[in-house]
Amino acid sequence: MIYHSDAMIHRLMSHIIKTILLFFIFILLAPPTPAQPLATMESNQVTVLFDSPLDFAAQDIIGMYPGIRAELEAALLWRVDLRPTVVLIRDSGRFRQMAGHSSYVAYALPDRQLIVIDYSRMNTGPFTLRITLKHELCHLVLHDQIRTVPLPKWLDEGVAQWTSDGIAEILTGRSGSLLGWAGISGRFYRLDAISKSFPSDEQGLVLAYEQSRLLVEYIIEHYGRNAILNILEAMKNNNAAPEAIEMSLMITSEELERSWLQDRQKWSSLLLFLAGNIYTLLFVAAALLTVAVYVRMMVRKRRFGQDEDDEEQGGFAP
Repeated sequence: MIYHSDAMIHRLMSHIIKTILLFFIFILLAPPTPAQPLATMESNQVTVLFDSPLDFAAQDIIGMYPGIRAELEAALLWRVDLRPTVVLIRDSGRFRQMAGHSSYVAYALPDRQLIVIDYSRMNTGPFTLRITLKHELCHLVLHDQIRTVPLPKWLDEGVAQWTSDGIAEILTGRSGSLLGWAGISGRFYRLDAISKSFPSDEQGLVLAYEQSRLLVEYIIEHYGRNAILNILEAMKNNNAAPEAIEMSLMITSEELERSWLQDRQKWSSLLLFLAGNIYTLLFVAAALLTVAVYVRMMVRKRRFGQDEDDEEQGGFAP
C-alpha cells in the first residue's frame, strides 16, 4: 500500500515537471507579442499614424501641414504634390530601434513618402513638432523632384536645415565643443566623403550635419538665394551635382569647396588668435575697464565738488 502511494506521488511529480518544462519551452519559442496597432487620422493632404495617446498631436499635424507645405513651396519654388504619411512614436526606445541611432529625433523615407517622428523629444528645444515636420517634408520634396541623378547627402541635409531655420534632425549635447574645435582646427570633411552618407559615430554625424548647413548658407550668402535654387533646378533637369553647381555658380564643385574652406580658415585664424591670447586680451580688457571706472569716478567727484561750491556761493550771496 505504501509502495502504491509512492508510485502515484512519483507520477504526479513527473507530470508537474513536464508541465513546467513545456510552459517554459512555449514561452521561449512563442513569437513576440505584436505592438499595439497605430491609430489613423487623415485629411486630403496627409495621413497620420500614431500611438493612441497622441491623437491631439495627430490633429496638430493635420492642421499645420497646409501651412508648412505652402512655406516649402515658397522657399523652393516648386509645387508640392505629395501626400505623405507621418508616423508619431510615443516610446523613445521603440523609435531608436526603428531609427538605428540614438541621436535622431526624426527621419524620412522618400521612397515611401514616409516621415517618422519621436514625439517624446518634441517641444524640448530646439525641436518642435512643426519645425521637425517641415525639415523632414523638405527631404521628401527634394527627392520627389530630383529623381534621375543622385542628390548629395550634404546638399540634401543642408537645404533641409536652411528651410527649417537651421534645425537638423539630430539631438546631441556635445555639439558645441565639437564644432568649436572644428572651427579652430579647420578639420572638416571633404564633400565627396559626405555625399553618399554621413558617419555613424556621434561626433562625425554632428560635424557632417553642421558642415552641410554651413556650406549651403555660404552659397546663399556669397551667390544669393537663387544660386541654391538654380542648383536644385538643374539637378531636377537631369544634371549631376557637379555640373549643376558649375552651371549655377560658374565655378567647379572643387573650387566651391576650396573657397568655402578658405572662408572657414579666416574664422579659424581669428579663433586661434583669440584662444592663444585669451589671458592678454582679458588683462587689457580689465585694464581698460579700470581706467574707465577711474575716469568716471573723477568726473563725478569733480562734478560733486563743483555743485558744493555753487551751493556755498549761493548761501552767502547778499
